[in-house]
Amino acid sequence: MNLNLIRNRLIIGTVSLSFAWNIFLLVGVILNCSFAHSRAAGGQFTDFPTVIRVIYIILLALVVYQAWIFQLIFHTKLIRFAWLPRFFVIVGVISILLNAASRSTSERWNVIPAAIITWAFWYYGVKREKSGLWGDSSR
Repeated sequence: MNLNLIRNRLIIGTVSLSFAWNIFLLVGVILNCSFAHSRAAGGQFTDFPTVIRVIYIILLALVVYQAWIFQLIFHTKLIRFAWLPRFFVIVGVISILLNAASRSTSERWNVIPAAIITWAFWYYGVKREKSGLWGDSSR
């Protein structure tokens, strides 16, 4: 199925901005930037410990991989592991819950990009797969 990119420009733009925000924030934590102190790790650090920074390097790799997989899914390209969209929906729900439960009001705003990305994986990955729009011949 060939998607009309003009019609979906808003969707791809919003999802891309959400990924960009997540990457920007993760890099901010890794580099220990002051803007990230209240927006990550519960807002409890004025200086991120090395362990947190290493964890955020791993999270950065995951988010970059998610962005790449989403681009493939959105453009109906074949992905190697068909279970990845479901996995990313589960990861997204966990991210939404963790951000929503944060003590930091600034970190709670991270629920918005997390919800957008989770919806995108559900809609373009899981829902589309179940609807039969992705047959083996259409990939």
